[in-house]
Parts: sequence; structure tokens; C-alpha cells
Amino acid sequence: MTLVGRRSELPTQALSDFQIRTGVTVTTESAGGDETLLLRLAAGGYGEFDVIIVSGDTLAYLVNSGQVEPLARKLIPNLSALRTPFNDSPDDNGLRHDVPASYDIVGVAVSPVALIESESWTALFSLAERHPGRVVVPDDADDVIGAVLVSLGHAWDSDSNSDLDDAATRLGELFPALRVLGRRPGGRRPVSPSTPLALLTRAHNYQRTSTDLRFFVPTEGSALDVRSYCIPIYAPHPVAAHAWLNEWLEPSVEAGAVGELRLPVPLEQARPLIDPRLAANPAICPPLPVLALSIEPSISEQGQQRRDQIWAELTG
Repeated sequence: MTLVGRRSELPTQALSDFQIRTGVTVTTESAGGDETLLLRLAAGGYGEFDVIIVSGDTLAYLVNSGQVEPLARKLIPNLSALRTPFNDSPDDNGLRHDVPASYDIVGVAVSPVALIESESWTALFSLAERHPGRVVVPDDADDVIGAVLVSLGHAWDSDSNSDLDDAATRLGELFPALRVLGRRPGGRRPVSPSTPLALLTRAHNYQRTSTDLRFFVPTEGSALDVRSYCIPIYAPHPVAAHAWLNEWLEPSVEAGAVGELRLPVPLEQARPLIDPRLAANPAICPPLPVLALSIEPSISEQGQQRRDQIWAELTG
């Protein structure tokens, strides 16, 4: 069986144990990014790879183009262990072709000296207004506008014109107080030589930086980027591939992978088995109540265009 994904997400110890337990010969290959993986599939990977790990966008493309096999659910009884928000997949219209492997989540990194009112999106933007120039956001329309939408009581991925108008109005009020990562402040944007009090960031980016900032996922919920296992068409060992997908959904397997990879995993039942130091890290184990309120955003083409327009008008 050959499994292909990014090197940082291949659970080598779990795969080695799976090989010993089942007798299935396991080979792993690093594909870099999803674009590289798609090129490898197009160049002859179909018929060579048994399991691949892909992002939601890539999964949707593979499903819509018929390039992944539907799952034989009777061979993956552990699928029933998945709970909200991982027991469905908007990119697959249900877990018909994929099993969640790991995820990233949008959150906040806050300084210990910041007097933030609560662990909420509303409080983050209130902090920005009280301390202009000291709250940093990424140059990313989806993440910033999604967070603003939730702070207003709307869905992160709302396509409602009135909701997006609300977000545009609120962000217009906030924007003079925000620092956009990677952009030079304009004339009406304040500049502060001080270190940031808070950053809107993804958990993965937070973990890659050495900082004394504390990470949290706001209580209203957030946005998830899920990477999933799926089986490409013409997989040479589909039964072994299904066996691995079921193996992955064992709590002890996912808990071990957290220790090895430092990646958040979807199976809630794995948490009691995770090293307590890692389990206490909300960038690896976000609190279950806020995780249950978080979603994999599903944004229409029209909604995406409106978000891009809002952001361009603010940053242009």
C-alpha cells in the first residue's frame, strides 16, 4: 500500500505499526503541495497510489471529476466515531469519499499584557479599536471577513448580501485600527512601533513561531481547513487502503500521531490518550464546545467575489 501526502502529515509510527499488525507492506511518499500531487496523479499516479491526503478544495475537485473512489463504509465501521464538525464534509457532500486526517483552525494569538475582554471575535475587534495599530490581521479576505461576520452574529461562510453588507460596514469602521500583515500602512492607517497585542492567525502558523503569545479559538466558533484521506481511482490495493482508513479512526492511533506530528486530529475520543502537555495546547486541541461551533466554510462563487471586492476596496 502506498500513501502519499506532505511529509509533515505522514504518521510514520502508526503506519509502521499497521504494517506489523496486518502484514501489509506500507510505502509513504512525500508529494509536497496538492498541485504537485495532482500533477503526479496525472502523470501516472493513478494505479500506483492507494491513499492520498488532500485539502478540501482538492478533494472537491477530485470528487467532482470522478478521480476518487467512493468509500465502502462497511469496511470503515469506525466512521461512526466521528462527531461534529468532522462527521460531514461540505467538499464531499458527506463522507462519501473521504476520511478526515487533520485540520487547521483560525484563532487569535494574544499578548499576556493585552486586556482583552473575553475570548471572542467581538472582543478582538474591540481591542483593535482601543489600541489602533496593535492588532494584526492577515492579508486574507476570507479569514478576516469571516471573523467579522461571526462577530456580528452571522455565519462565517454566509452568502447573504445583507450579511456581507453588514460585514463591509463593520470592517470599514475597523480597518483604520487594524494592521494588515505584509502591507505597508496607508495614510489613514495608524502605525505603532510597539509589538502586536493580538494577531488573527491560523493554529498551524502560530505553532511555527516562537512567541509568548497565547492562542485561543474564539467562543463563537471559527473556520476549519480539513485535510482528508481518500482513495484515488485504480488504487492497486483498495482493501488495504480501507483497512488503513479504519485504523486511522482508532483513538490510540490518532493520539500517537498527535505526539509525532503535532497536528490536530479530528477524533474526539483520542483526547484522553494525548500527552497532557499537548492536550492543554488549544492550537492542537481546541476546546470541544468551540470546535463544535466551527465549520468548514462553503462559499459560493458569488459570495467569494463579494468578499474579494470588499477586501480590495479596503486595501487598494
